[in-house]
Amino acid sequence: MVKRIIGIDPGSYCTGYGIIELNNSKVIYIDRGCIKTKSNVFFDRLKLIYLNVFNILINFKPKYLAIEKTFICKKYVSVIRLNQVIGAIILAALNNFIPIFEYSVSEIRKSVVNKGNVSKKFINKNICKLFKINELNFNITDALATALTHSNYLIN
Repeated sequence: MVKRIIGIDPGSYCTGYGIIELNNSKVIYIDRGCIKTKSNVFFDRLKLIYLNVFNILINFKPKYLAIEKTFICKKYVSVIRLNQVIGAIILAALNNFIPIFEYSVSEIRKSVVNKGNVSKKFINKNICKLFKINELNFNITDALATALTHSNYLIN
């Protein structure tokens, strides 16, 4: 049975997404991209992220949405904004009747390279090699890594 998964790396200026399929334990790359927002008005960016994710979900029809969990940092305003972005993404998935799965950064890294304390650059190189893509955007490769994490969950 083919299971399409979209992974999302949320961000208020660049929300990365990566779409893969799981077909009998074989992972197949489908698409990737970045929703870039340039408005200085945060709520305009939020609306654009929601609309773009909603349309991507309609076009690609994934069965699952995997998203990177918010990590806690000292910039509380950034954490609040990031959680609002995540809320918009979750709402787009719910409005498309797609189940949502959240994974921490360490869970994603362990799933992709069996180590929880590797760099973004290391993940980027491994994802590019695995899917045979040339990509420098960490948001996109993080999104693909998130989708891959969920595919590993489905296999096991």
